[in-house]
Amino acid sequence: MEKHIRPALICAFASLACLAGTKAEETPFAEKVTRQYVEIASARYQDSYDTARLLMDAIREFVRNPSEETHKQAKEAWIIAHKVYSLTEVFRFGNPNVDAWETKVNAWPIDEGFLDYVAPTYSYEGGNPHALYNLIASEFFIDDGYIAEARSEMDPKAGVYHGFTDNETNVATGYHTIEFLLWGQDLNQSPKEAGLRPYTDYVLGENGTGGNMDRRRQYLMAISGILLQDLTTAIQDWKTDRPFLYSKVFFDLPVEQQLDRMVMGMGSLSNGELAGERIQVALLASDQEEEQSCFSDTTHIAIYQNALSVQSLYHGQHHMHNGQKIEGPSLSELVAKLDQNLDAELTQKFVETMEAAQGVVDRAEKIEPFDRMIQSGNEEGRAVLNELISRLKAQTELIEKVHMMVPELAKQ
Repeated sequence: MEKHIRPALICAFASLACLAGTKAEETPFAEKVTRQYVEIASARYQDSYDTARLLMDAIREFVRNPSEETHKQAKEAWIIAHKVYSLTEVFRFGNPNVDAWETKVNAWPIDEGFLDYVAPTYSYEGGNPHALYNLIASEFFIDDGYIAEARSEMDPKAGVYHGFTDNETNVATGYHTIEFLLWGQDLNQSPKEAGLRPYTDYVLGENGTGGNMDRRRQYLMAISGILLQDLTTAIQDWKTDRPFLYSKVFFDLPVEQQLDRMVMGMGSLSNGELAGERIQVALLASDQEEEQSCFSDTTHIAIYQNALSVQSLYHGQHHMHNGQKIEGPSLSELVAKLDQNLDAELTQKFVETMEAAQGVVDRAEKIEPFDRMIQSGNEEGRAVLNELISRLKAQTELIEKVHMMVPELAKQ
């Protein structure tokens, strides 16, 4: 039997549909862009946690059964984990919650003599009384909680004095501490070789090397676990379903301030941090100690990922480590609503920057690592890096134009 819907119900359904459509249309596009920003942040930190967990698994297996193969697998897992984390750095500078804990997970440079044995030729940060502390060989109590507490005041201006954490280069945790414990110092015995720490530094008994093998194993496991704890904090901060987290604080801000934080992070990473601190400073010093991933010689990977993090965020995109693609309302679309020419020009600048970043990667993987490129007499290597600096600065000039438009963008 055919059912008939009464006209009153049709009107009611129609009204609900109209209301639903109106409600969706009432969300300003600028707010959609900032919500996508938080979604991407959440996804990138989740990716970082997931790959750090794989790193932890590889390190656990390496410590349980040290061999050339398990050592290699642990190092490969570190490269992947840090590569993925490097995409999150675009959320720094504009968001105070990120800078509040970022040094716990990605601090550099570090005085490696503070952590473990080093070569007699080791040169360290001037004025650091604990640059040769050798925590692994000391009586320091190796415990997750104690290490986390001890490293909490690395900045001497921050307050409580914790003895060996009185200098910012005395880094006790994070990716680069793990990197050093896996690779050891890069003594540049060969232009293409990174650190050459033997796996036997983790072998117990008479076949072990480096001394204190049991403590080195304990410390590596401890700080791998702390890294996961810190990344858990990052994930929680950016979740959108809990009212007491940073995402709630962010969404409670006027949309103009949300956009300001977004664009500020992009511009600051692009110029001040990447072009400046990570490349220009290293070129000026011609010093390996100014290289971010100096033990593994993978600085070129972080450079590329940092540049990519800015470009992909502008386009509202993120490719998850598992292959899933996240895409949504973008700053690019928002800018184009007011100035299509600026959007097109900035989009092109991003393409040019990524080409230059790929040039750095190609040279690092085919000819020489970053620490060789920055040497004062290496005109070809330095030219490749200077080209990237030039393009990063050019795109930042346009990002600054976007920043000046934020009040108008917020009205869209």
